[in-house]
Amino acid sequence: MIISLLFTFVFLIFQIIRLDQILFQLPLKDSLPFLLLWFLFYFSYMLPTAFFIAFAFQLFELKEGKKLHVIQSFGIRPINLYTKSIFMLFPVIFALSFVFLTLNEEDIGFVRRQLTLKYYALLITSIPSKSFQSFGQFTLYVEKRDGNTLEGIFFKFNEGVVVAKKARVEAGTLTFEDGSLLTQREGKTFATDFKVYKLSLNRIVSDDKKTSSREYLAGIFNALSTLLLMGIAYRLIWFIEHHHSFYYAVGLASVLYQLVLLLLKQKL
Repeated sequence: MIISLLFTFVFLIFQIIRLDQILFQLPLKDSLPFLLLWFLFYFSYMLPTAFFIAFAFQLFELKEGKKLHVIQSFGIRPINLYTKSIFMLFPVIFALSFVFLTLNEEDIGFVRRQLTLKYYALLITSIPSKSFQSFGQFTLYVEKRDGNTLEGIFFKFNEGVVVAKKARVEAGTLTFEDGSLLTQREGKTFATDFKVYKLSLNRIVSDDKKTSSREYLAGIFNALSTLLLMGIAYRLIWFIEHHHSFYYAVGLASVLYQLVLLLLKQKL
């Protein structure tokens, strides 16, 4: 479990670097649920690999310390260490299967998307008067701001440009008043005047890919593969004699296993 915690912590550092502005500028009540869900999913995801590494190292140390011979002298076959370990891990395997059936990368992406929307809304409602602000896929200029009400707005996003006298930010929606929408099609610029134009921030935040059955199948395979991985660990200790070769073999097997999981998500 310590190995799984270490792997998850390393991945979490990269995630925090990627989302540092969002996580640290939003209130804890908004960012904490994302961090908890993210940690639960990836801790569970790395747990089978962590069990494989820990079991392999422990068996190898028993072998190198001649303790396996001592165990055999008491009439206990080394294979019993594997079977008993598997029996003890059945509750963990069941729990992992439940996690992967109820939580997937789409859920993590959905929560991350909601964080991004709240962050964008926060930036819009805190922009100083007479200043530009660029974030994500849009650029905003505000002549004057009074709370959530903006005046003299220039707003550029991926579908065009909005120029309006006023705008309000409410529940993730920008409501423009008395302005024009400029769009380009086939090399021509079109202007559409409006009294009220509502733009949901969802339209300017990229969608995460939808989770298919491949994600669920790969998750269940990952949970059940604990049995296979520990079997591989048991076999490795009898074929490899030297420490360095054993460490390289375990590391290579771990990397190959992660590649297999990635291919399963793509090819199943």
